[in-house]
Amino acid sequence: MNPPDKCPQCGGALEERSGRYGKFMGCVNFPQCRYTFNLSEDTTNIKCPNCGKNLRFRSSSYRRFLSCSGYPGCRFAYNPGFSEHPDVFCPKCGKTLELRTDEEEKFLSCTGHPDCDFRLEWVEDTEFMEKKRNYPKCPRCNSELVKRTGKFGTFLGCSGYPDCKFSFDLEKSNQAELKCPDCGKKLEIRQGRYGPFVGCSGFPECRYIFDLRN
Repeated sequence: MNPPDKCPQCGGALEERSGRYGKFMGCVNFPQCRYTFNLSEDTTNIKCPNCGKNLRFRSSSYRRFLSCSGYPGCRFAYNPGFSEHPDVFCPKCGKTLELRTDEEEKFLSCTGHPDCDFRLEWVEDTEFMEKKRNYPKCPRCNSELVKRTGKFGTFLGCSGYPDCKFSFDLEKSNQAELKCPDCGKKLEIRQGRYGPFVGCSGFPECRYIFDLRN
């Protein structure tokens, strides 16, 4: 499903942005208009049993679930965490899919197994958010920065540790300069309603942020 040429809610132009769940198209009239179109890889090849459009992953305050990409026109949702939920069907053979767990992962599997080998990884919300984090690079060695927790709280540490011991902590002063992974401009520590966070100095053209408390 391709994004619309213009915002279907207000008629404004759409622009590509990045958020904590990946890339999306957002209306230029934000925050007055909050229309978005998901560009991430979370769209599956499982069809909505109500309208035939592809289902894609979404997240609630409780867990991830599958929802119709035709939302809000179609409000079908599949959440296996609920005791009662509708069925979804295998895109390869048409049999019912069910959520299973083995020693390594949780996944949707066809009830026609082993004759049908369809399998779709199901990553819960907390794991998913960490996989989608787009943290900046280490300013010393250019390796990936990853979130870690120490005795003084949460911080970003270089993935090249122990060869590189660089770390970034929101609560400390005189931090090393980090570059925005989306546009390359300087990142700045700002104060928000709930405390400090890091945002791009290119705002509002670039809306990249990260908050180590989440």
